[in-house]
Amino acid sequence: MAAKRINIKDKTFEIFVEEATIQKAVEGVAKKLSDDYADKNPVFVVVLNGAFVFAADVFKHLDFPCQISFTKFSSYIGTTSSGTITEQLPVTEDITGRHVVVIEDIVETGYSMEYLLKRLKDRNPASLEVCALAFRKSKCKVKDMDIKYIAMDLPEAFVVGYGFDYDQVGRQMRDIYALV
Repeated sequence: MAAKRINIKDKTFEIFVEEATIQKAVEGVAKKLSDDYADKNPVFVVVLNGAFVFAADVFKHLDFPCQISFTKFSSYIGTTSSGTITEQLPVTEDITGRHVVVIEDIVETGYSMEYLLKRLKDRNPASLEVCALAFRKSKCKVKDMDIKYIAMDLPEAFVVGYGFDYDQVGRQMRDIYALV
């Protein structure tokens, strides 16, 4: 059984979303992806580090040919966005004419996703969609940010666990915890 409260560095977090709820949401979004991409051999671009847990669980439910690639950006310092996007690992696969789905843990301001989508669109994919564990539309600063595949509604809170971190710590927790 998961701990109700955890401490990470100088912060305390309490359980926010339990593993069973997360897994049900993952299965639902994986079903939608299967319905839409089973015959398209898509390229899934996973945004590291946060989305790796979500992506791994999604892929367990996909039983069709697909390719997996990774990219990495940085914009957070501690619990807040720095406003500056730094690309640390670019997508190296040729995506020209391919169906591409970006897998992200959460889209909040939308700036990092907007940056990535522009870079990918410039490479002429057949289609380009986003699959996010959560999308905080009310916080999104990018007009017309369209996220087709959203696994769950995640209410406003700074969270850790299930890939989310606080200064690179806490990603391994099976549940999602919110800052107290």
